[in-house]
Amino acid sequence: MQSKKVNQGWLDTIARPLLEHLPSLYPSEEWNRDLDARIEGLILDDISMGMKDKESYALATKAGLFLLNESLDKSHDIAQEITNATGSYWHAIMHRMEGDYSNSKYWFHDVGYHPIFTHLTNCVRNYLSIKDLTELEHEGLRCKLEVLITSPVWNPHVFIDAVELQLTHVQHPKVEEWLKHIQRYEMQLLLQYGYEQISGGSLLEAIGQK
Repeated sequence: MQSKKVNQGWLDTIARPLLEHLPSLYPSEEWNRDLDARIEGLILDDISMGMKDKESYALATKAGLFLLNESLDKSHDIAQEITNATGSYWHAIMHRMEGDYSNSKYWFHDVGYHPIFTHLTNCVRNYLSIKDLTELEHEGLRCKLEVLITSPVWNPHVFIDAVELQLTHVQHPKVEEWLKHIQRYEMQLLLQYGYEQISGGSLLEAIGQK
């Protein structure tokens, strides 16, 4: 019973504000130092509710919280010790956010297919349409975005390419917002997935969102 109360505490004080935050595609420092300290002080039993067999997902959740707070090094320190696909996924996102795109693709190869891919594809289609891309002049970036919208299966390598093109060549303000929102969908879904593996319930319901 006590572990569940502690669990609710971190959901309210750490997860809720981070799920509302829109992380940068290429952060230079942590977003909120106070939240960084709270995540660092979060013990695994708080997340896993004391279930030792769920420790790998608790570690992945902590890595994800650091990454949502744009604390790349601390997220990496944890993610590189996790051997399941969800840990590798956080590891891959971290390298994408630091601009090491080839290393990110390596870790996505390690992920393979992840259960959040279907949900992520649906989120992208609901958020962005082919019609939104008509005024985007850069053909290469437009083609990458079209693939993300129309492909039946999420392709993390194409998303990496789109982020790299945007940050290193195109630098279109509207595309920046699109990609940041897609990244947030991805990170939210991955955090929710880890929570579900531990508790069997919905993270959004636990923090009082729909």
